[in-house]
Amino acid sequence: MNRISIFIALLSLVAIPSASLAQISVRSQLSHDEYTNPGGVYEGSILIRNDTNEFQQAKIYKSDYSFKSDGTNYFGTPGDLERSNADWIEIGTSTTMVPPNDAITVNYRVNVPASTPLEGSFWSIIMVEGVPKSSPESTNNEDEKESLGVIQVTRYGVQVATHIEGTGGVQLEISDTALTSTPENGTMLQMSVSNIGDRMVKPDVWVELYNEEGDAKGREEGVPHRLYPGTSVMQSIKLGNITPGTYRALVIMDAGDDEVFAAEFTLNIN
Repeated sequence: MNRISIFIALLSLVAIPSASLAQISVRSQLSHDEYTNPGGVYEGSILIRNDTNEFQQAKIYKSDYSFKSDGTNYFGTPGDLERSNADWIEIGTSTTMVPPNDAITVNYRVNVPASTPLEGSFWSIIMVEGVPKSSPESTNNEDEKESLGVIQVTRYGVQVATHIEGTGGVQLEISDTALTSTPENGTMLQMSVSNIGDRMVKPDVWVELYNEEGDAKGREEGVPHRLYPGTSVMQSIKLGNITPGTYRALVIMDAGDDEVFAAEFTLNIN
């Protein structure tokens, strides 16, 4: 991901006093999955590294998270989304100092409600954000909070997903299909893949191409992505340089556990 499919390293421009960028990074996995039951309690940890020769400050906070195939990403108030687990998460600290050329571990605990009926997957993000010394939020060096400027702030998003054991259904949907062509990539099949079920999946996606006589003309792979319920991603699958003609394209999405979905399209290549 390694179970990470979506790596979130965000660069934000903020108007705060100018200074060097806080050099922290997350060295543990950027998505954490746990299969449990209502009433379950489990723990996780995040490893934060400082590769500079001075102390660096990091703040840690929760956010809801969703995304769509048009490229939009939603980072919102913890607990707002229907399937957010942000309210279940307790983080050991909201800010920490990382020693020079060293790493520290931030622990968190997830308390799954026992009284609420739960099915499928629930998720949110723990943000780890470097705090420059010149920031008004910094407790690292008061002397550098003077002149205003614009600097970059690096944030890492650690996805924390809770899957209720033995519950939830998988349903994938394809929409917005289109053929594109460029000299560099040849013909590409683009499609939006949506998770309209209630369990997170990371399907393998591929296209099998057949000519009008039914002869197989190749198999091209897509890119596996994490798909939470209600989210979607755009798949762009390179078909290469194809001889003009009419083809049958069979799109296969294998979500594991015998959950396989297929869609068939007719492609007219000019």
